[in-house]
Amino acid sequence: MGDRILAHVEKSPGRIECALDLSKVYPARRSAFEEFRRRYEEFRCCDKWNEKIYKLKGQKLLYQSEQLVPAKSNDKPPLLMVFGNPASHSVKAGCFFAFKGSRESPFWKSLLGKAGVIEFPSDRGTPAKEQNATRAKQILSLDYESPFRVAFCVYISMPSPAGGRWSGVAGIRKLVGALSLKRLEAVETERILELARRFLADGGIAVTFQRNAWEGLRSENDPHYSISKAREAGLRGALRGMPHVRLLGVPPTRLIGPAREVLRQVLSEEGYKLIPESP
Repeated sequence: MGDRILAHVEKSPGRIECALDLSKVYPARRSAFEEFRRRYEEFRCCDKWNEKIYKLKGQKLLYQSEQLVPAKSNDKPPLLMVFGNPASHSVKAGCFFAFKGSRESPFWKSLLGKAGVIEFPSDRGTPAKEQNATRAKQILSLDYESPFRVAFCVYISMPSPAGGRWSGVAGIRKLVGALSLKRLEAVETERILELARRFLADGGIAVTFQRNAWEGLRSENDPHYSISKAREAGLRGALRGMPHVRLLGVPPTRLIGPAREVLRQVLSEEGYKLIPESP
């Protein structure tokens, strides 16, 4: 994985193996690394999924992450959706916003479905333990109804629990420290932009659902993030270094209703014909 502070290798569709070199994150003081180790033990033990996807080997933090980017193509415009960071249970399950048992995450139908972005074939009869794999395959094989060819990625690759004091990007900031997270964001930004240069080579659109993602990917003259701007559909610009690709920011996925309404609004106003809302 080379000599970078943070390296990513896509081992299989949907799965990324990551290595964070902590000797480069905390080069100055041994005590800083020991403080990280104490935080890491609490972080790792707070969630049973963290224990399965993280491993500390010396000064290398190894972990798994996720992205779903279809290699298959069609004549529809590409839509790249960028989230803050993965939920640990979803990484282990192999699918964004993973089913819990047989229960589908509201993200799929209540947010993307009702926003007119994507509809999947009926999964009735699919055993619960297979539903996450089925959803991932549907995304990679373009087996869905949508005006777009859709891809999913995360801005910060480090997973965290879905709830509690270590959840979200805030939990990762707490784990590694604010200054260290800024250094990691520079590497993560390059990863996303490299992905965008491939997936959005002929145009299309990118949508962020989180503050760090918007701030890291927006062009210099685009507005800074605020939750009020996100709620008012005021985060619009171009992807950094790719002026031909529109970048839109919407409220976070935890705000299902506002995220859905703003997503439908901004995509409609960009001229895309979305799936009609069900009665």
